[in-house]
Amino acid sequence: MANNAKTALLCAYTLAKAKQYAEAEALILSHDELSKTPEAIDLLARIRMEEGDLSEARRLWQGIQTVYPEHQPSRIALKLMGHRQIKVRWAMVWACLLPFAFIIGMLVALVTGLSSPVESVTILWDNIPTQAKVNALADYQGKVRRVYVASQFFSQPDKYISRAILTQMLAKRLDLPESAMFLGAATDDLSASAIRVELELL
Repeated sequence: MANNAKTALLCAYTLAKAKQYAEAEALILSHDELSKTPEAIDLLARIRMEEGDLSEARRLWQGIQTVYPEHQPSRIALKLMGHRQIKVRWAMVWACLLPFAFIIGMLVALVTGLSSPVESVTILWDNIPTQAKVNALADYQGKVRRVYVASQFFSQPDKYISRAILTQMLAKRLDLPESAMFLGAATDDLSASAIRVELELL
């Protein structure tokens, strides 16, 4: 992807995060090269999801998989869409249970770590990370025991799919089972969109 297309994609992401969906879509479609990339089509699909057009989002993700079967975000999104109706019913319950799950996870970590101090690495993202930021964690692959993810963003039931995609991407990148991923409510020092990731090292 050329530099001008990458810049346009970054701008489109920024517009979409600000809920300026029409402007983001117009920017993508105004660049011939950009509009054909899986990253741009994936962003368009996510915009359709935010707008409630699930069938169009599914069509776009299926199109990516037809041409780029190795594209992980679209494959995960399609898998999650297949279970979305059942899972959304539990989204509110899960949002209420997140703080308790986080506390239980911390207690388990405390009990198992009493014999020796636990080394950890903390990463802070301003918002949902790009694939490149997740890929940057490759140095920790095989060196992590558990992952704790905290954000006010994840307490929003309508962000269930984004939350699930991020945890699956982290688990895959770090070569961990999803059972090693713990979600929790954010502390007061985090902004509404910030995400704190703590890697508990082996």
